[in-house]
Amino acid sequence: MRYRTLILMLLSAPLIVSGCSAEPETSQPARADAGKPRFVPYVPATAPAPETIPDLPTSPRDAMPPVSLMYSIEIFEILLPRQSVSADEAFWKRVNESAVELAAHDVLFKNGIRVGELPVTELASLQALAGDRQKQISSFSGIDGKQIEFPVRSGINQQTIFFFNRENQLVGRSYDRSDNILYFSFETTPRKPDQIRLALSPAVRAQNKKLQYSTLPGKLEREITYTNEEVRYDACLSLDLPLSSLLVIAPSVEARDPCTLGSAFFLNHTPSEQQERLILIVPRAYKREGGK
Repeated sequence: MRYRTLILMLLSAPLIVSGCSAEPETSQPARADAGKPRFVPYVPATAPAPETIPDLPTSPRDAMPPVSLMYSIEIFEILLPRQSVSADEAFWKRVNESAVELAAHDVLFKNGIRVGELPVTELASLQALAGDRQKQISSFSGIDGKQIEFPVRSGINQQTIFFFNRENQLVGRSYDRSDNILYFSFETTPRKPDQIRLALSPAVRAQNKKLQYSTLPGKLEREITYTNEEVRYDACLSLDLPLSSLLVIAPSVEARDPCTLGSAFFLNHTPSEQQERLILIVPRAYKREGGK
């Protein structure tokens, strides 16, 4: 009896195992790209999704050659009736004056000069506002730093200028028979090809020439030159200007004092008409032909 029970148990074991087992899995063939990374390219929302995703190249590619650009600036001068811009707060609300550091902005404002940025798209509206009073001076090109001489007033018989320096000290000087000039310099901003570094320096040049003696390095003889004496002012204006913006330079309300830099360089003191000067600087960038 014990033998019969044992035989029945042995015979029923395969049936129990086969009844509880799951269906056999179908073997999947190994993918040829198993272990290869998969990247989903970025697709803008407006573009249709690609049907297939191309495999990335396994071999490294050469880096793209850098694009060589040449930069220039265009300077526009607009003469307007007095206080057309300097006292127009609605206009200055559109201007980004924070493009200049706060300390430099304060010094410029006290010296009678106001500066800020506008989108370059505003140029057309400013030109329309000026009408026939607009005067395009010139366009200067170059990829390296250049100094541009921009005359604003000439043949001034006598003038006295007071200005605040970087230490907030008031310094004054008088001139006889002189010309007032604005010097602009610009260069590419390091590691920022979409910007240029722009600086402004007002200067007074005497019309009377003087003999100047200077010693040549390593030599005993002296060099004698007949030059015009020139005094330059540190206007504290240096900034990185994006190619998408234009720079606005105009007199501030402090220019009503005739001894300020703003009055000397941005106001015309003609007996017939009192005018103020609005200067617009537009940066440009051009790709060099042939990429060189």
